[in-house]
Amino acid sequence: MEASNQGKTRNCVSCGRAIAWDANVCQYCGHDFRAPAAAPPHEKTILSLVGGILILIAGIMGLAMGAIFLVAANNVDTLADWGVDVAGVGDILSDILTVCGIIVIVLALIVLLGGFFGVMRKHWGLVILGGVLGLFLIGPYMLASILSLIGLILVAVSKKDFS
Repeated sequence: MEASNQGKTRNCVSCGRAIAWDANVCQYCGHDFRAPAAAPPHEKTILSLVGGILILIAGIMGLAMGAIFLVAANNVDTLADWGVDVAGVGDILSDILTVCGIIVIVLALIVLLGGFFGVMRKHWGLVILGGVLGLFLIGPYMLASILSLIGLILVAVSKKDFS
């Protein structure tokens, strides 16, 4: 079988000249046929972009919730108009709402930063951190947490898209 390949030639993929069929290196340009071919570049999927957008939306919702806490902290006395009795605990409730509002706003800013980098497809670790912290941004009907969870999953499975 090997004797039948001795007279055959093939063209070099680099210079195009005819070389022996069993040659490992082109005698004209030095192209090495033993080296593995380079892998094709990875095509970026839409999953990382959608995940970043969902994390970004969760961060925006978190900012809104933090602002609602801060507004409610400044208007604790008006809760009596809604039928809520805050006699004697108004100051404590105001302090608790203020601290919760500040904490939620700080978390939301980190989540926004992670969502921004998710859309840009950079700093995968920061995007994951933003997605995880977004789980703590409850929001109405836990929507911010759900969006953050979906975004976190999409970003995690599309790690190859990030530079």
